[in-house]
Amino acid sequence: MTQNHNAATTQKQYFAAIDLGSRNCRLLVSNKTDQGIENLEATSRFVCLGEKINKTNKLSFEAMERALNALELFQKKISHYHNVKTLAITTAATRKAQNSPEFLERIKQELGLDLQIISSEQEAIFATLGCAELVDPKYNHALIFDIGGGSTEVIFADVTNQNSPHLIDSISIPLGVVSLAEDLEHTTFKNYSQTVQHVLSLTQPFAKKHKIADLIAADKIQLIGTSGTITTVSALHQNLRFYDREKVDGSILTFEDIEKTIKHVQLMSPDERLLHPCIGQSRDDLILGGLAIFEGIYTTFPGLCVTVTDRGVRDGIVYALAYPERLDPRNNIAS
Repeated sequence: MTQNHNAATTQKQYFAAIDLGSRNCRLLVSNKTDQGIENLEATSRFVCLGEKINKTNKLSFEAMERALNALELFQKKISHYHNVKTLAITTAATRKAQNSPEFLERIKQELGLDLQIISSEQEAIFATLGCAELVDPKYNHALIFDIGGGSTEVIFADVTNQNSPHLIDSISIPLGVVSLAEDLEHTTFKNYSQTVQHVLSLTQPFAKKHKIADLIAADKIQLIGTSGTITTVSALHQNLRFYDREKVDGSILTFEDIEKTIKHVQLMSPDERLLHPCIGQSRDDLILGGLAIFEGIYTTFPGLCVTVTDRGVRDGIVYALAYPERLDPRNNIAS
């Protein structure tokens, strides 16, 4: 699943991850030090690859062009480093689209990039690897959720060995912020509530299956959230004037914090959301759908605070590339 860029031979090894999602295309370039992973370059482009896919089952020409431009830009950034091990993946939108093979072939022909469609389980494993560093050592289990553009992953993991977490089970909820923004008007209470109930109908059986309530009661599990939705909620709760990763990553939200912030966003006018620097133009029409998904998730796991992270799949990819010897063999991330 990897490819090597060896423009020059140097001792230092670099690792690059490209994550083409249904909403954003993300790049992370890192190297390995004695202290662990050092992130050298992290950037994201809003491509909205999953637009209209629920209606057409195809990637639109405009979306593919945006994605292609982002990938070309990222390849130029990667080319500045020598001896780079790269993994480029794509998720929900391309898993669903009927014209994905043509899209991947075009990327291969025009950019020379092998873009891999990964399964929802592989996506969950990479998300777990990316977030594991934030698990409090007192916990042996973690619940991790990732609200994406085309789907939402809810993950139950054994984190007894923080360096080698094991994915026990995961579910992929067929709801994401892009698809919801197109399908529903979330300013209406009825549709917002329907989304919450849809999420609950999938997460509650999952929680029951794994006896999550018992783990919560015994204080043996941590809830971690990664996505633009959850990081936005944290930034808003902290009253940040501008998004600040250092203040958001690792922050803690209580049930009361979440409820108060969601109500605040719901009462905002569209213009207020558009102009807010922590929401902005790329998220103002997506945030309410994300909040509905989020509400369904945290309602399923009452009594748990949410650890917020600005990490995710791309961080997990870098970790897997840098430390293949640490990976739990029960986690299948092979293509």
